[in-house]
Amino acid sequence: KLVSTQSTGKYADVDVVSYDMLRRGVSDVQALGNVACANVEACYNEVFDAVSDCAAADDGFIEGVIDRATEMYKARAEQALAEFGEQNDNTIAGRLVNIAMKRFTDIDSLRAFVSQRVGDDVIDDAMAGYQAAKEAAAAFCDSGCVDQTGKFLKRLFSSMNKGRCVDATMFCGACQRNAEVFLGRRANSIPCCLQDVVEQAIAGAQYVADTYGDRAANAESFLRDAFADRPDLIAQAEAAAAAAREQFECVSSVYQENKSSCA
Repeated sequence: KLVSTQSTGKYADVDVVSYDMLRRGVSDVQALGNVACANVEACYNEVFDAVSDCAAADDGFIEGVIDRATEMYKARAEQALAEFGEQNDNTIAGRLVNIAMKRFTDIDSLRAFVSQRVGDDVIDDAMAGYQAAKEAAAAFCDSGCVDQTGKFLKRLFSSMNKGRCVDATMFCGACQRNAEVFLGRRANSIPCCLQDVVEQAIAGAQYVADTYGDRAANAESFLRDAFADRPDLIAQAEAAAAAAREQFECVSSVYQENKSSCA
């Protein structure tokens, strides 16, 4: 909680985030990462065991949890979301809220939506992904990679924060060139433990794209129909997506050209 409070204070009222600000924030993330490595798995196992015991002892336990969650949503969030959607239907976020609230009017409509789209194949993939992520996180923690990654990122961000690289949301251009200069030095190679995690994430993302690409296309088609009366919002979303792809491609290019030679 202390780390979170300190971080909030550092970035309050900031319009442009620089790489120097990111460098100064690495210590907070590093501390949080070490806490997570020390406690998350044990905490998760304890909660999982407790929930499993409750479900085994009471056939209606899960339904009861869902019912109570639904009650809390209706009491504390539904009206606020409805008002937000009504007041902001001319924005992407507001329109998405309105679409969701019209489509999911109660828990039964949400269950029907999930049952139609989430079959055993999706559940199996999700479980496999969870297991892979769990093993990757354990290896990351056990190898001391939190601190290795923290030291690497501090040096990288410090080197990038110069010249015309003044906005950390814009990697292409000056920031990309600074990163290439830094990574081009042999002493600044990407830690292999970090690279292992990145490679697994890339493989996972590619699998999702290959396996569920058709579903993503269907979702895009549905949203285009829902926004058909607001071509300006469609154009805004397309521009944001194109900008994000451009930045991602620049990051990917630098990473692919500067990967470490790991065993």
